[in-house]
Amino acid sequence: MYKYVLFDLDGTLTDSKEGIIKSVAYALHQLGETTEGRLDQHVVVGPPLLTTFREVYGFSDEKAKRAYGYFQERYSTLGKFENRAFDGVVPMLRQFGDKGIRCFVATSKPQVHAEAICQKFGIAPYVEKIAGPAVGGTDSKADIMKRILAHIGTVQTGEAVMVGDRRFDVIGARMTGMPVILVGFGYGNEAERQEFPPDIFVETVEDLKQTILQY
Repeated sequence: MYKYVLFDLDGTLTDSKEGIIKSVAYALHQLGETTEGRLDQHVVVGPPLLTTFREVYGFSDEKAKRAYGYFQERYSTLGKFENRAFDGVVPMLRQFGDKGIRCFVATSKPQVHAEAICQKFGIAPYVEKIAGPAVGGTDSKADIMKRILAHIGTVQTGEAVMVGDRRFDVIGARMTGMPVILVGFGYGNEAERQEFPPDIFVETVEDLKQTILQY
């Protein structure tokens, strides 16, 4: 049984796509840009948005920052709460705590938003630390995971695991030497999992719980 479990937030603990997609659409409208073909959840939800604005939409650095500012206008007040914990997630976290497993959130979402979301949807009481970048920050997923690992202290091989749904979770876990579990109920897809294979893949929250507990 793992001692330490680091969770991604969007697409792993919460179904956040509605608020993110609507806030990206708002940002594009504010810039006079079309939303056509640009709101696929597999593209928009998960990666750092500045990266998406630059690398997927082809915006310049200056335009990407403007888009991000508009995104935050809507997301920081409304969009972050257009969200819900996936069914079974909160009871799973409670059970992990009862078993002595220490749980954490390592997310690319700004930490201030992640903390508010975890509080709103009942996740906060069951996670020891929530780590994410500052608003507009560019911390990599590996950087964020390292902050959690530094908080824990000495971690023996195999004691900690990263749980996520996108390639960034796999890349970060590889860079920090942790095994990684990807979930099928998030926003990744099979092509991405083939390109960035996890150590373990699970389809459901129940499967994830059993895998962590090693039933």
